[in-house]
Amino acid sequence: MQHLAAIAALYDELDAEFERQRGRALVSGDSVAAARVGEKQTLNDQAYFLLCWGQLETAIDDKCRDAIRRGRRNQNWAVRRAWALYNPDDRRLSGLSFEDRAALVLNRDEEPWRGAIRHYNMRNQIAHGRLQAYRIDVPAAVVEFYTIQGALTA
Repeated sequence: MQHLAAIAALYDELDAEFERQRGRALVSGDSVAAARVGEKQTLNDQAYFLLCWGQLETAIDDKCRDAIRRGRRNQNWAVRRAWALYNPDDRRLSGLSFEDRAALVLNRDEEPWRGAIRHYNMRNQIAHGRLQAYRIDVPAAVVEFYTIQGALTA
C-alpha cells in the first residue's frame, strides 16, 4: 500500500476544495450549483475509492504470492502438495478468485476478510459502470484498508 497515504491526502485536498465550492454556492443561494458540486463529490469519491482499493488489492495479492511461495517450499509433502497447485508468478495467480486469494491470507471468520469482500463488491459495481448514487466515506475506507492490511498473514 505504498501510495495509499498520498492518494488519501490528495483526495482530502480535492474534497475540501469541492466542499468550499459547495459552501459558496449555498451561501449565494445557488442550489443548482451546490447540487452540481455535490454530484462531482460523489463521482470523485468513487474514483478515489477505486484508486485506494487498488492499493489494498495489490497488498492482498502480494501476501497471497508470499503464502504460495512459502507453502511450495514446505519440507512436508502433505503441506507442499496443495500449494504446488498455484503458481505465484502467474499474473492471475493461477485463476484464483479474489475471495480465494483473500481467504489464503485473511481468516474468513473475522471482520477483516468480510470487510475486504464488502469493499471488493463495491469496487466491482463501480468499476463495471454501476456508479453509486451516494457519497463514499473515503477516509473511513482508507482506515479500514489499513486495518485489513494489518490482518494479512502469509
